[in-house]
Amino acid sequence: MFVSAGLRGGAGRGASAAIWHSMFLFVVVPVVLMAVVGYVLIPTGAIDAGGVSNQFFRVSKRCFFSGNGGRYYNGDAASGGSPTNFSYKMAVAYQPKDREDGVYRRLKTAVESPTGEDNYFMAVNAPGDAYAGVADGVGGWAEHGYDSSAISRELCLAMNEFSSVAGSQKDGGVSPKQLIEMGYRRIRDEQTVKVGGTTAIAAHFKPNGSMEVANLGDSWCGVFRNAKLVFKTEFQTVGFNAPYQLAIIPEEMLKEARRKGGSFIQNSPSDADEYNFQLAKGDVVVLATDGVTDNISYEDIQLFLRDNEQKISSDLLAVSQDFVSKVAKLSKDPNYPSVFAQEISKLTGKDYRGGKEDDITVVMVRVE
Repeated sequence: MFVSAGLRGGAGRGASAAIWHSMFLFVVVPVVLMAVVGYVLIPTGAIDAGGVSNQFFRVSKRCFFSGNGGRYYNGDAASGGSPTNFSYKMAVAYQPKDREDGVYRRLKTAVESPTGEDNYFMAVNAPGDAYAGVADGVGGWAEHGYDSSAISRELCLAMNEFSSVAGSQKDGGVSPKQLIEMGYRRIRDEQTVKVGGTTAIAAHFKPNGSMEVANLGDSWCGVFRNAKLVFKTEFQTVGFNAPYQLAIIPEEMLKEARRKGGSFIQNSPSDADEYNFQLAKGDVVVLATDGVTDNISYEDIQLFLRDNEQKISSDLLAVSQDFVSKVAKLSKDPNYPSVFAQEISKLTGKDYRGGKEDDITVVMVRVE
């Protein structure tokens, strides 16, 4: 069930909200828990779905294993184009989740990261040629004293650099999948990250209106034409709340996991799905981390874009900021029937509600 009025406030949700019980989300359900290598990352206590519960479970940190058993950034850019070519107006907005948890206070770089464990890049090259992407560091590593934002940050820095160089090449530059591979290889070879895992999605916007996308994990890209979704990427996961991820894991950790009969999620850039889509002028492209898609449905995004149709062309930055602000508000609402809550309800046959507070990062692109 999708509730397609989330970004318009409470209207239209009364009937559906009545079937949800008032338990604040961030719940882990025993039937979908994955325990491994002796690490206890997520509370496994009993969950009361029969009525009001005073227990609060936070699992915004996603799993990085498999086993046996408000602040905002304001930024925009534009790629120019000729009358016969395409150009792209780009804007980014983000808001990190609360970092008051003691886990984060021990990690200075994690606390100081303005995007939380998310990161992004935007590179405008030749006229009508641009790259953009987002990455989401897997938060479970913070429980073990590692900065979960490090790998997504380093990956985006590398992709930004490589895409800027690629844009000056006459052969069309590198593909998004190659970009992810080059960035990951740099992190691995230069050992700029000790431990971590991250999702990644990157897009290349070309002068002829062609968009190439590579996605690894559960970040997302969607194209909206006249406020209707006409293209979207698919999530890659190995299980509930456990996305595909690029990982840096020391050999001793891998050996210890194997000794205990478990393993970490480790994907290669070659595992990324590739897409190609022909854009039209006026399209709006949204690149987002799962802080968006865990909370609102595609129908919600359509409603938001329809309500802001005129403003998108004149002030894309303000629209992206407003979008992130509204999603962040819903993520903190204990009565909101988020997509994440609905998925847990499907898995358990019980009713849950509540937003899923997480880092939120959105790059919006308007095709012109």
